[in-house]
Amino acid sequence: MKNGNAEPAHLALLEDRVAIEQGEKQIYGSQIGTDRQSHLYFILPLEEPDNVDIRRANVGLPPLAIYAEQWQIKWDVEQYKKDLPAIEAKLKNR
Repeated sequence: MKNGNAEPAHLALLEDRVAIEQGEKQIYGSQIGTDRQSHLYFILPLEEPDNVDIRRANVGLPPLAIYAEQWQIKWDVEQYKKDLPAIEAKLKNR
């Protein structure tokens, strides 16, 4: 990236993917999961959801609400924070 061979957004997506694979929370909200029962999409565990759009803007990504629409997810940060323990429990039960 420093040499101009990669875009900051690409590195952000990779960082999220690696974090989720290592059982950590993602930073940019790029990784999406699917509920096995309802088949609905959801945003995988996210670090500091209140600040995600600032982090996304810093690497050239659109606001999370716009990205989430592609997956038929309505982004509501307050609801997400309430739902996060259930999301984390879903992942542990896989």
